[in-house]
Amino acid sequence: MEKTILIIEDDENISKALDVRLQARGYKVVTAFDAIQGMQKATGTLPDVILLDITMPGGNGLTLAERLKASTHTQAIPIIFLTASQQSDLRQKAMALGAAAYFEKPYDFDYLLAALRAAIEHPHVHLAI
Repeated sequence: MEKTILIIEDDENISKALDVRLQARGYKVVTAFDAIQGMQKATGTLPDVILLDITMPGGNGLTLAERLKASTHTQAIPIIFLTASQQSDLRQKAMALGAAAYFEKPYDFDYLLAALRAAIEHPHVHLAI
């Protein structure tokens, strides 16, 4: 069965690059460009995993993660954070929210792909990446 990844990322170039690379590996990809769209698409599609930017229009990614984890419909969906921020406290906050993994941009796609696979296969395991 095809696995679905929701990418919530305001940078269209990053979103498109992820979309193309993930589809080439057999994943179904859904995209959202802000937190509002992200919440709507998460509840509408119930993806297998969410790739979530932290800084974006329409709300902070950490706040969106809190909302996703508070909803009975989306609370079990693993979240992998992607951020350009170098603030060390963001990693701690993301992990406290139950992030499956945390990557700073630029990231290594192979490591991200491995984290996605692990999050899909073992949704309750958190990686120290």
